[in-house]
Amino acid sequence: MKLKIHRPLHISVQGLCLALGLIFSSALCQAQQIDLGVAGQYSAFIFGNVSNVTDVEGRLAVGGALNTPGGSIGNKMNPNDARPALVVGGNLVAYAGSLGSSTNNGFAIYSGTKGSSPKVASYLDFRKQDVGPIDFEAERTYLTVLSQQLRTAPATGTVSQLYAQITLTGSNKDIEVFNLTADHVVSTYNFVLANVKQDAYLILNVASNAQRTIKFGISMTAFINRHSKVLINMYDTELLNFINAGVYGSILAPYACIKTSGGHLEGIVIAASWDSNMEVGTTLFVPTN
Repeated sequence: MKLKIHRPLHISVQGLCLALGLIFSSALCQAQQIDLGVAGQYSAFIFGNVSNVTDVEGRLAVGGALNTPGGSIGNKMNPNDARPALVVGGNLVAYAGSLGSSTNNGFAIYSGTKGSSPKVASYLDFRKQDVGPIDFEAERTYLTVLSQQLRTAPATGTVSQLYAQITLTGSNKDIEVFNLTADHVVSTYNFVLANVKQDAYLILNVASNAQRTIKFGISMTAFINRHSKVLINMYDTELLNFINAGVYGSILAPYACIKTSGGHLEGIVIAASWDSNMEVGTTLFVPTN
């Protein structure tokens, strides 16, 4: 039997916790559906404020204020995609970069106030909607509970370290779960996979250090060509730094402020706030069946 985690509509946090707790009382390897909900449609989905955007190749959703002098959003969107490249649930304080691409006339939706030119470019298509297309609080509730439930899912594989090599040894299952620490993912290390199916989903639960911080820079070349099925769950991180990282997989970090980061992330990034010039690609997480 396959179980599905549904995105909440109008449900209390307590009720949602109970519902998801019942769902996850069985082992994750019994093929529940893992789905990032509305956030799964965006390259970056940030609950709070966003600044210092450099390049988000897909769509960007901002629950708070957007305040960045330039940047590029949606430059690799499908030409036939009629959805907004940018959704801002709060105030559009400053943005004077680009929306969409040469083959896609990108536009933005905002729900708060809009700054004046030149901070907010007059040449861009910004559309005011008092009630935007995203209920950010509902999505935050869903994704936060999902993160905590994935954290408690039984591990299917083991993590071992030999010098700078972090080996993830799976159980040849369709969904593999590994538990790691902040010390496992530092910039001088690299991942190796063993006994992991090529088409398997990989859930990496990464615990922060004593300061609730993760400095992520480990080489993820082993995840290339499988990154649409990789979810890195940073369930208790409050400060997240990507150290010139090449990240292949999606990041679920509902409490994290992403700051002082560089490199490229090929997957979805979900976080509390964003103050970074890290580049984000277009690969989306594929929900499990």
